[in-house]
Amino acid sequence: MQAAKPTVRNGYIVRTGRGYSFEELKEAGIDPRIARRRGVPVDVWRQTKHPENVEQLKSISKTIEPRKAATKKEDKTAKKPKKE
Repeated sequence: MQAAKPTVRNGYIVRTGRGYSFEELKEAGIDPRIARRRGVPVDVWRQTKHPENVEQLKSISKTIEPRKAATKKEDKTAKKPKKE
C-alpha cells in the first residue's frame, strides 16, 4: 500500500512533504512504527501538525489494521499417547 504524501506549508508556498510528523500520527491514532511497516511515510524531523494531513491520516487509518497476533499452537506432546 502506497500512502499519499503529506502537505507542507512554508508561508504561502505549499509543497508535498517527505512524510507525516509524529504529532499528526498521534492525533490520527496511528503508531509510527506500524505506519512505517504499512508503507506510510514518516518524517522524524517535522514538528508541525497540519489539519489536512491529520484528515488524510484518519482516512488511511481505516485501511491500516494492526496484524492479528499469531495464535499459539497447541502443545503436540500433550496429546500423544504414552508408549508402554
